[in-house]
Amino acid sequence: MLFEKITYQDDFPLNITIANIKEYPIHYHQDTEFVLVLKGEIALKNGYCTYLLHEGDIFTNSGHEVHSLTSTGSDNVVAVIQISTHYFSQYFPNLTKACYRTYTNKGHTKKHDALREKLLEILLQYSIKGFNYRSECTYMMVDVIKYIDKYFNLFAFEGDVVVNFESGNQITIDRISRIIGYIYEFHSDQITLNDLADMEHLSTFYLSHIIKNYTGMNFREFLCFARVEWSEIDLLETNKKISRIARDVGFSTTSYYEKYFRKWFGTDPQTYREQHMPLVMSDIRQGEMQGLNSNETISIIRKSLSSLSSQNPSKTHVNALKLELNVNTQSPSISTLDHYLDVHITLDDFKSLGYSIFGLIADLNPRRVTILTEPTDTLSDINRVKILMTSAGFEVGHNENTPATYTVSYGYDSIAYPIFLFNRVLKSKEQWIKLRLRDPATDSSIIKGFPAALTSDGIKKPVYYAYQALSAISGEIIYWGKQYCVIRSYHRGKPFYIIICCNFSEQIYNLCVKDSTVQNVKDVINDFKDEVDISMNMSIDQGMYTIMKYSLSRSNGIFSYLSTLNFPSGVHELQSLPGIVSTQPELDMYVEDVRATFNINFSIKGAGIQLAVITPKE
Repeated sequence: MLFEKITYQDDFPLNITIANIKEYPIHYHQDTEFVLVLKGEIALKNGYCTYLLHEGDIFTNSGHEVHSLTSTGSDNVVAVIQISTHYFSQYFPNLTKACYRTYTNKGHTKKHDALREKLLEILLQYSIKGFNYRSECTYMMVDVIKYIDKYFNLFAFEGDVVVNFESGNQITIDRISRIIGYIYEFHSDQITLNDLADMEHLSTFYLSHIIKNYTGMNFREFLCFARVEWSEIDLLETNKKISRIARDVGFSTTSYYEKYFRKWFGTDPQTYREQHMPLVMSDIRQGEMQGLNSNETISIIRKSLSSLSSQNPSKTHVNALKLELNVNTQSPSISTLDHYLDVHITLDDFKSLGYSIFGLIADLNPRRVTILTEPTDTLSDINRVKILMTSAGFEVGHNENTPATYTVSYGYDSIAYPIFLFNRVLKSKEQWIKLRLRDPATDSSIIKGFPAALTSDGIKKPVYYAYQALSAISGEIIYWGKQYCVIRSYHRGKPFYIIICCNFSEQIYNLCVKDSTVQNVKDVINDFKDEVDISMNMSIDQGMYTIMKYSLSRSNGIFSYLSTLNFPSGVHELQSLPGIVSTQPELDMYVEDVRATFNINFSIKGAGIQLAVITPKE
């Protein structure tokens, strides 16, 4: 079982293990793998070389390289990131042929530190399992591969190990990368220096000089090295005769093969097979590693990132609040939530939105719809709308529309309003939540600084989704803080949990308390770059749970879209906007098998809200 088949879960093209490793037996796979030492040290065997990796070291195993990891006896924490070559080859067609070397024995350089930071950010996102973490990790890995393609796609021989070769000549780097890839791909063929010279349009003399200068070997030696390296798979995976293996990898005679095998591996092929076959991964030798809990992992990764940041004083300082909470789900209730929505509409709303108004209201799940009437509204029109609303299943009320006094703030059109609303309503004892469905069509501007759930032309503001959530939430608040609220509720006698996390400042909250101009709102929200990371350990029953996480951020609301366009003055400039703009929250959903304490993490950068619903699977 020398070949390790990597399984990627839920179409996520990364497989990540963070553990204390005692032994990861000899194996190979088709996919590229990053090994990053987070703590302590580990011995890594790759081909004929054995490396002692220390904290901060990065080693990259390319596809088909035989390798293993073994503890030196001291504690370690090692991250192993395997990436799906099949998936990432759509971005990097030559990924299967790449021979990356990220190890250096000359100390860490800026480019090594930059690569380490990129990998740590992936590990942190994965460990926190923040919102949409799979997509974020995938995008970040594309950036990593671009980076190693540029800086780590060359290697050289230095003493007993193979190391990353550094060069400032990108043309030569690209040329040597092509040559190495070609030799590895066609190692079993009778390729010659003339073949490579023709491919690169160079003289054989000059090409020979380049290969020797960059790899430390002449062409013939390097070809033999590639053949010997490939032969290790057959040696440890099959019972083929040594003579057959020699022929299959391209050697003309067995003695020639044995000569070069001994040159690098220090022994003959048969002896190597006898010594190492018992150490190969198998059903009875699966390896030994102990995973860490998520809080330990996150702490170690953050410590490593903090160490890197301290070495880079040019980075912009961002306040980062980190909270770790132990949530006893049996805690007594702090207060009870049981709110009803009363949606206020006008006849003008009905005329403007047409029959789509029924779906917009139904999605809010209101207890009552109140029709606000103007003196100019006819009784027949009022009764018609009443009948239609009643027929649609809504309880209908009717009030004369008295001019409301309200603060004119463009915070109502932004992420500030749902933040304000959640904080006000969750603390409130009021049972009825009244909301205006739609901005009045007083002028042609798209946003008007009015406290309604929709713009006058029917685009959902961020607060629409906050009202939608509040109408569905009932239960007992068992934990409360400025940035979070934990709610216990029941379905068919079984508890489920709702967690709401917010990141905001007093300035953002106050945007909905006092008059605020468009520019004022834009500046306050854009200037708030603080981050909050909340880790919750919850004592819930063992079993399978469905976790649904919703995220409202400053970036996907109507205010953000218009801000990008410098707030156009009228709808006529964006005729198709209502039909093409999506302002709904992002959704992430996954299933988790809870066998001990359940851990869930929230990470919010800038102003935003995340809401999670944790439900036992039936």
